[in-house]
Amino acid sequence: MLSLALVLVLSQLPPPLSPEAVARFEAEKVVLLPGLVAKYTCEKPGRKTPHPLCDAAQGEQKGTAAEIRGKNALMGLTWAVKRGKSGKVEVSAPWLSGLALNKDSVGVWGAITDITPENAEEKRMLGRLAKDFAAMLEGRKASVKRPAYIDELLAVWSKTANHLVEQQDTAWVFKGTPITLRKVGERWVMLGAPKNGEGILLSVFTP
Repeated sequence: MLSLALVLVLSQLPPPLSPEAVARFEAEKVVLLPGLVAKYTCEKPGRKTPHPLCDAAQGEQKGTAAEIRGKNALMGLTWAVKRGKSGKVEVSAPWLSGLALNKDSVGVWGAITDITPENAEEKRMLGRLAKDFAAMLEGRKASVKRPAYIDELLAVWSKTANHLVEQQDTAWVFKGTPITLRKVGERWVMLGAPKNGEGILLSVFTP
């Protein structure tokens, strides 16, 4: 069975970032987001199917803190982005992630997790699924057929979401962290700081 490995938030508060780490993240973000826009020609006139990272890279300008209702378990892709030795933007291969957003009478509760394999067969299956998700986000596939047990596992995991998510201007923010969520079109995009403090993390989630 697949495991849902903690990446940012699950059933406990993430370790707080030091003021220095937050400042480093903010400084990296200012450089890396425009770098991604240039790398993937996100602002090219007439482009019909921009790279999915364009939504995340331009989320601060184009995204909104859309209304969240009920219980939501979404799936998508996450990329690690950093500056290489030459100063150019380097983007990792994407991996599958899950997002939970649950609203109750108290507020909105969230969680984000990696979806990781436990054996070689699952590794191959998740690799194919990640490629299918990338093709869908890039407009090369209309939809992705997910194994039912992955949706079932995400639905169970999503019930554990207990990190408060607060609305601040045009974003939802995981309280006490620099992690932000915005809706761009029909997709939710996440901008966060990786555990190792190097670069930034960007995710794109769909229902």
